[in-house]
Amino acid sequence: MKVGYVFNLIKNEEMNNLFNLKSFFKFLSRNKIYTIIDVFGLSVSLMFVILIAVYTSQELSTDSFQANADRLCVVASEGSDATAVPVAYRLQERYPEIEKVCPVIPNLQNGVSVYYGEKKFSASLLFADSTFFDVFSFKLIEGNRATALNDSYSAVISEKFAKTMFGSEEPVGKSIRLSDSTSVVVSAVMKDIDHSVIPYHDILLSIDRVTEFNASLSKSNYGNAGATIAFLLMRPGTDLQPKTTDILSFLKTFLWTYQLNFNKEAHVIPLRQLYFMKYDFSQLNHGDKNFVWVLMSVGILILIFSILNYINLTVAQAGQRAKEMATRRLLGSSRKDLFIRLMMEATLLTFISFLIGLFLAKAVLPTANNLLQTKINLMDVCSPAWIGGSIVLILLIGALAGMLPSILISAAKPIEVVRGTFRRRTKMVFSKFFITFQNAITMIMLVASITMIMQINHMIKAPLGYNTKNIIVTYNVFNSASEWTKAEEELRQQPFVKNIGFTNGTPFEGTNNLSGTYEGKTLSFQQMMLDSTAFNMLNLKIKQDNHVANAGDSIGWFLTEKAFRDMDIAENAPSFKIGDEKSLPILGVIKDFHLRNIAMETSPVMLRIKKHDMSGWNMGPWNILIEVHGDPAIAYKKVSDIYEKITGVEFNGKFLDQSIQESFEQQMRLSKIVGIFTAIAILISLLGLLAMSTYFIHQRSQEVAVRKVFGSDSRMILKQLILTFMNYVLIAFVIATPVAWIVMNHWLSNYSYRISLSPLIFVTAGAFCLLISFAAVFFQSWNAANRNPVESIKDNN
Repeated sequence: MKVGYVFNLIKNEEMNNLFNLKSFFKFLSRNKIYTIIDVFGLSVSLMFVILIAVYTSQELSTDSFQANADRLCVVASEGSDATAVPVAYRLQERYPEIEKVCPVIPNLQNGVSVYYGEKKFSASLLFADSTFFDVFSFKLIEGNRATALNDSYSAVISEKFAKTMFGSEEPVGKSIRLSDSTSVVVSAVMKDIDHSVIPYHDILLSIDRVTEFNASLSKSNYGNAGATIAFLLMRPGTDLQPKTTDILSFLKTFLWTYQLNFNKEAHVIPLRQLYFMKYDFSQLNHGDKNFVWVLMSVGILILIFSILNYINLTVAQAGQRAKEMATRRLLGSSRKDLFIRLMMEATLLTFISFLIGLFLAKAVLPTANNLLQTKINLMDVCSPAWIGGSIVLILLIGALAGMLPSILISAAKPIEVVRGTFRRRTKMVFSKFFITFQNAITMIMLVASITMIMQINHMIKAPLGYNTKNIIVTYNVFNSASEWTKAEEELRQQPFVKNIGFTNGTPFEGTNNLSGTYEGKTLSFQQMMLDSTAFNMLNLKIKQDNHVANAGDSIGWFLTEKAFRDMDIAENAPSFKIGDEKSLPILGVIKDFHLRNIAMETSPVMLRIKKHDMSGWNMGPWNILIEVHGDPAIAYKKVSDIYEKITGVEFNGKFLDQSIQESFEQQMRLSKIVGIFTAIAILISLLGLLAMSTYFIHQRSQEVAVRKVFGSDSRMILKQLILTFMNYVLIAFVIATPVAWIVMNHWLSNYSYRISLSPLIFVTAGAFCLLISFAAVFFQSWNAANRNPVESIKDNN
């Protein structure tokens, strides 16, 4: 009775201690390396998971705050989401399903001068119909939604711009001037546009005022068919999608882009789909759904790596934990009790890692925002839905990480632990598979990272047919010719300024477009005008000069070689004619140069060389090119200071080659992200290999001791141990190589100007993984090979 009573007391005490994790914390404190590796791997992985989850949620919910999100759509063609201003109104007249329309013109200019008293600022303008606040749910901080844009002389300004321009003053009712020629009155202050397809702008104006900035954008002019977004608000329960065929037929009756077959399709795009639509040219914000899914997939993969590491490390420490669990079994705990306890420990460690990951996510948030070019709001994780999801995630990771170690350790029989046979009995089949899997994925990511970097550099450095080095391109923000003359005089006095030229656009940014037909062919020309200094600065080449007499500014164009090919006329042809334009003399032939970046389709160019005279251009040149030499950073800073001193607005210039590089921003961003994940994957794989090698070498320590007793030397044993692990890397290489080739070959197929997949890329990735694997196992293998055999045999018994 007394013995049974004592055992019952012990058992009850053990059950009461089921949730007492002091022994676990004691174990963690005694095994600091194990603890650091486990917590580090899980914390960093969960940091990525948190950031990616919030970013993905925001991307997938763009414009979800719009009350009319399910009823809003845009009329688009197969290549663009833009059209002409009158299109929306014509569609409303024809289709009763449309309740309201709101043509929107974003990014009309890169910046206009805005004056308030003696203050001068540069602002971006957004033009929209008076229905803007009926159709969209953007919040007003001050003002009346119903009347904010009713008056064509009213302006709605952003919260950020209101603080910049007015400071602590009340902005509503204040009069401001635009470009020193147009006055408007602030009618409302709008919360900054964010998480929308419509980009942020400083000032929102009535579409009735747009002709003061661009005469081709009136409500009766169909000429400019690439600047307006035709938003349509459908009546509840109606859908315009079934009528796309009729819309196409209707557009062909009045819109020249359809009449000339530049556009052959009409689409009705719901607002909820618009953000992830892909267009070569768009003035709206667009996301990349493939990028979002890739980001999510890689984040989950990193998390899987960490979970596998936890399993490997915990199993590697199984011998130590098994002694504790065997003691508990002897004191009356059941296998189920021990299993639950071990699962609780894994979940607790996951919870601690999640909290650390959350703090890490907050710490790296500025870097993440810069990398993803967005604004991740971590406050989202404080919502009930996110908290619930986080709890589920922690429990799931805890269960996945703790399952195998809990089964293995709780199954240990006390007699096996006492005899020392438990450690020798456990097999590492799963760990060997996991390490091979980790190495294979790491190699694939290394190949992807190397290939992406090489491809992007290949495109950035591609020959475009003109000079892109040391040229600062700035916009003409001067209010008068005298103001520019003052700036030019001061710039020319600077020792680093080599040349100054005028253009109406650049080969990279594009210029005016002239579309029409030539003998049944549909052609789209870029009309470039620049002075001789800019022509020489860009190192454009005249292949043939026809020396046309009296070819003033009003007649004649040089044409690029591509223009002749597209029109199918000889380069010695005297004239050409596009559409209804009159026949124009050909001044000569310009050697081809590539418009925009190398990844985008180029166009034929009509080029005219003008005088270096600010007043000789219609409304002045668009751009001023400044060629510099010496230190580019110092030159840029000095040019910026001169501009800002004379114009009173922030300098908006950029080096031409910098703009070209930034045009590959999306590809560069993906490359950086893959590079970061690759580095993390390498580190986690290294830790995983370290865990497995620790366990494996412990497993074979007695075998090593016996071999040494029978005459094997340390070098032979060291070689054998290292080769065991190198085999896993070689197997991973065989698996990873074809997979990486297929994936990256598919990725490269998206580019017409691309590198070839060199075998050296795969060899480099494999060699790198081989090197880090060798580094991970060498030290432990060396210790095992040089250890006293007596100590090894003693520790295993």
